[in-house]
Amino acid sequence: MTPFECGEDEFAALASAELDALPAWIQEAIARDNVAIDIEDERPGSPRTLGIFRSQHLGRAAMNEITLYRLAIMRAAGSRARLRGVIHDTLLHELGHLFGMTEGDLDGYTIGNNPRPDALPVHPAPEQ
Repeated sequence: MTPFECGEDEFAALASAELDALPAWIQEAIARDNVAIDIEDERPGSPRTLGIFRSQHLGRAAMNEITLYRLAIMRAAGSRARLRGVIHDTLLHELGHLFGMTEGDLDGYTIGNNPRPDALPVHPAPEQ
């Protein structure tokens, strides 16, 4: 059960907006590395998985895919106000894998699955 409603089309629009908001160098890497972004409701057998990165090498060509799991992300967000931030962080986490980062590497940042106590924030500190 999700704590609020967000249909597939609305979720896809939010994910697209987050992709569009990424720095140009990341957008260029997504295009260069042929990364498809897919949205599914839930990963079978893993209802808490927010996203996954897959890379297949077919000869010289590579197909890369990031899948965002809508219902899991909605549950993790807990509220509509936090939804866009969780989508953003999930995209950054999965893009980290595109750039060769392991789960252990990502845990050095706040977007890791198990961030270390000294994890570096991926967002600037709020202005006071």
